[in-house]
Amino acid sequence: MATKTGVYDSGIGGLTTLALLQCAFPEGEFLYLADNARMPFGSKSRDEVCEAAKSATDYLKKNADIVVFGCNTASVTANPEGVFKLAPSLDGNDPKHTLLMATPRTLAGLDAKARGFICADTPELAVLVEVQASLAFKRKNRLRTDALRDYLMKRIGIYRDKAKKVLVGCSHYAYAEKVIKSLLGDAECDDGNAALVARVMTEQGKTSLPECFASVPHTEFVFTGANEEAKYRWLLARLHAGYAHEKLSTIRELLQR
Repeated sequence: MATKTGVYDSGIGGLTTLALLQCAFPEGEFLYLADNARMPFGSKSRDEVCEAAKSATDYLKKNADIVVFGCNTASVTANPEGVFKLAPSLDGNDPKHTLLMATPRTLAGLDAKARGFICADTPELAVLVEVQASLAFKRKNRLRTDALRDYLMKRIGIYRDKAKKVLVGCSHYAYAEKVIKSLLGDAECDDGNAALVARVMTEQGKTSLPECFASVPHTEFVFTGANEEAKYRWLLARLHAGYAHEKLSTIRELLQR
């Protein structure tokens, strides 16, 4: 029987995590739990996020062999046990030249400002990415994250000459990585997904990525709110064609360390 991996996020952000996991485990099965009834998480209280994360963990542990949180806010705030978590790694980065972009709840959980890191105030970005994704799906066009340029310019443009690296601390923000890099003079961006997938692979005894990927593995979608399966499958296919392909070399490098 194929191993089933359960992935959790509030919305489409975790699809970036799912796409990479599917590249790593093309023979596996996948369950994606989208807590879209509660989205967005970033502005919610700690208790609300912890309650949502516990409910998700309980559900996925009953229905999957491996549980992965593709949500920084839930990972940092609830810190569930027995779960692979997506979260920004501050260690080893120069605070004076590292910009952390994350939701207010994630920033609070990491205490990044107190550690001297540059922190961007982008509380609306996850919702804006969701809106752009819905428009792209409706029109069957590419996801136009360049539409977020003005918003991002006001919030991170001032760090162009200071930030040499960006920690993308929300999986929703990963959709806008190219815009973020362009506004910051091509600063290095790390959304944590490659490192997360490398950890899962290592724990499962897998030391290399497949050389080719014939098709997207079987995936079951579960929603706490409206059923958006058609949109999620559409986005996932495009992540495989673009985002995932670009991240595979990073995963391979991490596995060789």
